[in-house]
Amino acid sequence: MTSATGQVDQADLDQEVIKRVLNGSRDSFELLIVRYSDPLYRHALGMTGSPDVAEDILQQSFIKAYAHLGEVRGRFDAWVFRIVANACKDWLKNIRRSHVSYEEDDQPSSYSTPEEELDRNELRTDLEVALAALAPALREAFVMKHVEGRSYEEMAELLRTTVGALKMRVHRAREALQHLLEGKYA
Repeated sequence: MTSATGQVDQADLDQEVIKRVLNGSRDSFELLIVRYSDPLYRHALGMTGSPDVAEDILQQSFIKAYAHLGEVRGRFDAWVFRIVANACKDWLKNIRRSHVSYEEDDQPSSYSTPEEELDRNELRTDLEVALAALAPALREAFVMKHVEGRSYEEMAELLRTTVGALKMRVHRAREALQHLLEGKYA
């Protein structure tokens, strides 16, 4: 199926790949991995704060997706996103952390003074600790909206909920973060 711009619909391409995999072409699954690894990794990293944990979750999620590929109903991207999101939530339930590191942000900027860099690192650490303290549903909504830059409509489709519910989660997450940080940054 093609869109008005003449491009083949991504969901239709995914369904063709799934058919090939289910018919014995196991190597075809790599196409889905390549297509969706980056956004799924970014989501897992935003939820866990750990590149290693995010990579592990992504790998386990693709293994699970491969094992249950015949169960896909609807869009593959939304289905595999739910697998990753649920794995992140399970990890958050089982891990108590006080510090999170985003490695790509750990490099000093060449445009700031050492004092500005210390302030920026302190703020980043405080924000990461505050994010880690949020309930998983609030953290997920906040990360999807403000870290991944997703629209509320896309979030609603991926999480199978309403736009209104997600707006409320993002609002509550912002309020909670403000409350957690206001003593130090008021």
